Amino acid sequence: MRSADAPDGLQWTGLQGIGAAIGSLLLLPLASFDLAHTASASEAARFIVWAMVMGLAGSWFATWCWVVASRRLPLALAAQLIVAETVFGLAYGFMSDSRFPSLAEAIGVTVQFVGVCSAIAVFSKPRAPSSLSQKSVAQV
Repeated sequence: MRSADAPDGLQWTGLQGIGAAIGSLLLLPLASFDLAHTASASEAARFIVWAMVMGLAGSWFATWCWVVASRRLPLALAAQLIVAETVFGLAYGFMSDSRFPSLAEAIGVTVQFVGVCSAIAVFSKPRAPSSLSQKSVAQV
């Protein structure tokens, strides 16, 4: 992605989305549900539209945000953003199960969240110039 002829982030995200859509369509016949027999035509259409919207918002837009963040943030800080995927996945799972997290689950989410906040705090602190860079500047 850093080479001179690499596509920009938005193009790369679009290519990933197209690839994921093709892969999903190829795997659709292997799905374990029969939408035509379990839902009315309007329910099936609403499901398909909702799946497409979520695919665009949840996959394409999220990947685009990741590309932007990975270009603007230091690598060690950008890597912390993957925790958001885990935390939101757990939140959606708890909502789907209509339950609150157990004590162990809540502690795990809290530890992940505190870890990311700590990393952000470390990167947010102003850094004093190191003695090595001061020597290099003084020699010039």
